[in-house]
Parts: sequence; structure tokens; C-alpha cells
Amino acid sequence: MKINHNIAAQIANVNLKKDEARVSNSLGKLSSGYKITKAADDSAGLAISNKMRTQIRALDQASRNAEDGQSIVQTADGALNEVMSILHRIRELGVQNANDTYTLEDRDASQNEIDQLLDEIDRISSTTEFNGKSLLDGSSARAVTSSVDGVIAMKASMAVPKGTYQFEITEPAEKARLEGFSYSIPASGTSQLIINGTAIELSSSDTADSAEQKIVDACSKMDIDAECSDGAVNLTTRATGSRQKLTISQGTSSQSAAGKDVQLELAQNDEGVEGGFSENAKISSDGSQVTIKDNGGFEMFLEVPPVNPAGGDLADSAVTLTVYEAGYMGMQIGANEFQVLNMNFDEISCHTLSLRDNNGQNLINVCSQHGAGQTIAAIDGAIQKVSAARSELGAYQNRLEDTVSSLDVAVYNVTNSMSRIIDTDMAEEMTQYTQLTVLQQAATSMLSQANNKPQEIMNLLQGM
Repeated sequence: MKINHNIAAQIANVNLKKDEARVSNSLGKLSSGYKITKAADDSAGLAISNKMRTQIRALDQASRNAEDGQSIVQTADGALNEVMSILHRIRELGVQNANDTYTLEDRDASQNEIDQLLDEIDRISSTTEFNGKSLLDGSSARAVTSSVDGVIAMKASMAVPKGTYQFEITEPAEKARLEGFSYSIPASGTSQLIINGTAIELSSSDTADSAEQKIVDACSKMDIDAECSDGAVNLTTRATGSRQKLTISQGTSSQSAAGKDVQLELAQNDEGVEGGFSENAKISSDGSQVTIKDNGGFEMFLEVPPVNPAGGDLADSAVTLTVYEAGYMGMQIGANEFQVLNMNFDEISCHTLSLRDNNGQNLINVCSQHGAGQTIAAIDGAIQKVSAARSELGAYQNRLEDTVSSLDVAVYNVTNSMSRIIDTDMAEEMTQYTQLTVLQQAATSMLSQANNKPQEIMNLLQGM
């Protein structure tokens, strides 16, 4: 028996400290719900769980981003739905005024409504926004530049790879021109001068000046420029293209003319690759506007005016278009770098719908029967473009819905995996805690008994 060192008490104390530490650790796991409360618990598990936690938060944010993308698409689609309603109304007016029971004044009233509806389309284009970002004004479309002034790429689909594309303007668009038609003021009674199906009544009471003014005023309402001199009239449509036609008649005398569409030639070599276009590329023209379609959804929509703004005819001009990876709206729909959905919002305005030219001049006019018929065809083309844009938005919407579902499933799976690493099994840990509590109580009891050992020596000494 020893007095200076109570080895038994020291052993009991060491075990008690270990038991207290283990009980404290177990209490921490039970109270927090985590079996890794510090790096020492499981260093590898902690590192893995931190990566998983980062991934989960990123996936959650990506899911919210995709939901924001859905909201953007819904905003744009709602605006296009209103544009579609306007186009239906304009087409209805076109059909109405194509009926030859209407006077010039009746058609002029319809044209006033159409002008307001076209202004509304442009207003929708310029003001449709999401969180301050414009959607339909072209700022969220592919960025394309031209080497020739006046040539504008109004649309380049997402299937158009970045790079340069070359073509030559072989023949610019032309307006319909009719020159030197002779008309006469009747000596008595009235006579009708009919221009594009609209009758202009000339009477014996008209002077040369008043007759000229009647012709100029009527033609202006039909978007036709008229020049009269010495009983002859020259007519020119304000728009270009083969759809622009002029007919004029008085009595048995008549004359007609038509405009021309722009003509392009794509640059290609023997292998059909030079200039960026394949040998399968197709060109379609409508006035000064051109659509180039190639393989796999490749589509460019261009405007090629008849005259270069810098001066001179554009005939035989070589044009290079450069497409950049810019302009579209990128949605971060993944947890990692480069997991981006690029959304292309085409400009939807009267200009890109071929309802107005680049100078804002109306290409829609129902003030003549012929013009009303052209309106029907033009609106059909505009409806097709808006429908294509809405179809693309619908595809984005469906993809984003699938993306949100996929991300939510990924969050669930990663969370479940992380839970197996860091979450406490409460039943197992409670069993462990109970065992450790018993050991702690036993160690406390043994320490108490070990501390009583020196007392036995005192009893022995007192018995001497």
C-alpha cells in the first residue's frame, strides 16, 4: 500500500475523463443531429460532405435560375400572344377591304386603325421587359455585323455557328414604276381613273391642277408616289419587291408594272463550303428582305435595301456577315461552369415582320383592293414568323420545366447521399449514449473507491 501515489485513482480518473469526453461527443451528436460535428470525427467524411453541401446549394440556385428562365419565357410569350391578336385583326381588316364594295374613305378609316395597331406592335417590342432587360427589341438576339452599310441581319437562329458568311448582291430590289400614262378630264360628265382597283372620279368641272391633286391625294393613301404633268402621270410604289404592283386604266387605255425582289448569290467553292454556306442553302426573297435557310435549323433573315445609305447602288456588292457568340440571354441552369442554356429572343417588330421598312414606312396599306390583297399575304408571313418565335419559346419552356425537375431530383439524391455521411442515426447513437453513461457512472464510482484507499492506510496506522 502506497501513500504518495494513488495509482488506482489515477487509472480511474483517466478512464473517467475518456468516458466524459465520449459522453460529451455523443451528446453533441444527439443534440445537433450530425455525427460529424468536427473534423476529428471523420476528416474524409467532412471533406466529402462539404463538397456535397456546396453542390446542393448550387443546384438549388440553378433550379431557381431555371424557374426565372421560365418566367422570362412566359413574359415574352404573353407579349407575342398580344402581337398575334393584333395581326389577326389586321388580317381581318385586309380581308374586309379586299371586298370592292368599300370606298376610298371607308378604306382610309380602316387604314387609320391599322396604323395604330402597327404602332402598338412596335410599342410591345420596345417595352416588353423582365427585370429591366428588354426581350423583344433584338438586344437578346444573336449579334451579327455586316461589311456593307444598309445590309442588316434581322435574325440569325441559334443553329447559325459563329463565323463569317459571304454573298454577293446580284440585283437589288426595285419598286414598281409606271411612267407616262396619259389621262384626260372629260369634256362633260365624269370619268373614272382607276389605280390599283381604286376609282378616282374626274369631272368636267375639274381643272388640270384639281385633277392632279385628286390623283396625288388618292395615290398617297395607297402608299404610291404620283407625279402629274401635262395630262400624264408617273407612279412609283413606296415599297420594293415583286408583290408591289401598279395598274392604271381609264376607258380602254391601261398600263401595269411590277417591282422586283432582291437577288443574292452565295459564295461557294467546288466543295460547297466557302462563304460559310453549304451547297444545300436555299434563298428566298421578298422585296428587300431575304431568308437564307441551310441544314439543321440554320436560318438568316436579312434586309438588303436597293440603295447604299452611304451612296450608290448595291448591285454586284460583296457582303460579309460576321456572327458573334453574343447577344443571346444565357441562363445558368447547372451547378458548374459552362452549364448554360443560351436563349435567343428574336426581335419582333413591324420591321422584322416586314410590315414596315427600315425607315418606318408602312408596307401595309388597305386603301386599294390590290393593297388589301397584299396585306393578307404580308400578314400571313408575319403570323408565320410570330408563330415560329412562339414555337421556339415553347421549346425553351418545356426544356426549362424538365431542367427544374432534373435539378430537384439531383438535389434530393445528393442530399440523401450527404445525409448518410453526416446525419446521426438517433437509435444507434442513443444506444451508444446509454452505454457511455453507464461507463461514466461506473468510472465515477471506482474513482470514489480508489480515493478511499489512503483512508485504509490511516486506519492501519491508527491501530498501531
